[in-house]
Amino acid sequence: MSIVPGHLLTDPAWVSARIGEMSRSWGTETPRVGGTLWWCMAASALVDQITSAYAAGTPAPIAALDELECEVRPDGGVEQIRFHSTAAPDATAEAVGTALRETLTAVILQVAAVSGAGVPALWAVVTDAIGNRALDAGDQAAATKLAGEIGTRLLPPRFVTVGERTFVKRLSCCLVYEVPGCAMCTSCPKRPQAERTALLAQA
Repeated sequence: MSIVPGHLLTDPAWVSARIGEMSRSWGTETPRVGGTLWWCMAASALVDQITSAYAAGTPAPIAALDELECEVRPDGGVEQIRFHSTAAPDATAEAVGTALRETLTAVILQVAAVSGAGVPALWAVVTDAIGNRALDAGDQAAATKLAGEIGTRLLPPRFVTVGERTFVKRLSCCLVYEVPGCAMCTSCPKRPQAERTALLAQA
């Protein structure tokens, strides 16, 4: 693992290099695929601690780029985001949402520019990441609240209950099925609904 400053998330050469590493680790030569897979991990890391704080009802950190450090894996993936300072008890929800929106917007524009992935598709990845982190924390409402405060192009997370378990009803596709030898995810939104529901029931 290596630790790098958060501002590198908006450095086109650095982002391109990390996406290249991710692409090689998966065995794809398509930048759009490698970029989307890389962003799925990075987006999850960016929203993880904030979503968890919302679920717990505790102060959330401000995700300004100069307040972040990224823990980066050898394959280029962002494993974890570290915040330089602890969450400010008096930070308003508006301040948290604004900082996260600005950071997400800046990074998404770079990922789109260097990989060719569509900006709306990358925002959809954020929606699903927030939904999944909220489920991990045991509070679906936290996802809806945070998404609303981020605003901009972010659609609210959706959920579906199959049997006794709740899943994110995904808006995004990670494109892993385009990697040689890989198949669609169980919950992929590109699957027919009946097929997806049956696979989730098995899971």
